[in-house]
Parts: sequence; structure tokens; C-alpha cells
Amino acid sequence: MKYNEIYERLRKKYTDDEIADSMMIPADLSDKEGKELAKEMKRIRMQKLRETSEEDQILSDVMRLRFQMVDYVQKQNFSFQKTFGRYLEEYIRIIKKTRKEIAEDLSIHYTKLSRIINDKEEPNIELSYRLEKHSGNLIKAEIWWKLMIKKQEFIISRDEETRKVEQKKVKNPLRA
Repeated sequence: MKYNEIYERLRKKYTDDEIADSMMIPADLSDKEGKELAKEMKRIRMQKLRETSEEDQILSDVMRLRFQMVDYVQKQNFSFQKTFGRYLEEYIRIIKKTRKEIAEDLSIHYTKLSRIINDKEEPNIELSYRLEKHSGNLIKAEIWWKLMIKKQEFIISRDEETRKVEQKKVKNPLRA
């Protein structure tokens, strides 16, 4: 359907002002006008960014991190580059605290926190609850926990050696 036909249909229900306020009407711009518009939009975005408070920037970055975590948990295959520890490290970077400060905030020993960040130790469910509270409930405990589960699923799916060792310990299985 052509733009004119759409416009005529809308005019039967709405005034021109209502249409203009509620619809995005594409503009036919020349290359030069398009570049000028893009440059102006960039200038406005940069000005808004400069005017944003540090707290708002941190909250925005925490939300971005949450969306990345949810996307990874729901849609992507496991990656050792996207573990609980890596996301925790990114969270700490975003909130601009040291590992020692965050360890104190979360009531966890500094070395345990360091081991979790470096994927030498697995987090417990309690840490997920603490991170949820620390993030102002922006990143739910379930999201943190699903990161850990994703890693465990990957390990279980590939660990044939341990599977065989543990299965040899079973007596009287339902089926041989």
C-alpha cells in the first residue's frame, strides 16, 4: 500500500495533527541531508550522555548487562568467555568498585570472590540472592543462577569420563 493511500485512510479517522503526533512519517532525504541529520542526532545523543548523572549511567550500564545476560542464557550456546565469573567481573567494573569493596558489600571473603570471578570456584545460591539485592533488583537472582546452570549443563554433556566412573558404582539399575 502506498503512503498516500495509508494517509487517506487515516484522515478519515484523525486530524492531520493527530496523525503527525502519532506516526513516524518517512522523509525523503538526499544523501547530504541524511548525513546532516545523522550528525545532528549524534550531537544530541552525545549532549544527553554528557548531561546524564554518574548514577544514571551506572544504572543504564547495569540494565545493559542484564539484557546481555538474559540474551546469553536464553539464546546462545555456552561459552567460557561468558561465565558467572566473567559477568560478575563486568558488574564490578560497571559499578566502579574494587573487588575488596564488593566483597565487603556482599559479605563474602575476598579470596572466595576472586576464585569465583576467575572460575576456580562455583558460586552458591546465596551469592545470587545477594547480587540481586546489590543490583537494586535490576538483575534477578534467577539470571545469575542460570549462568551457573548453563556452565554445569555444558560440563555434564561433555564429561564422559566421570559419567563412566560414576555409573560403574551403580548396583541393580532398572535396565542394563
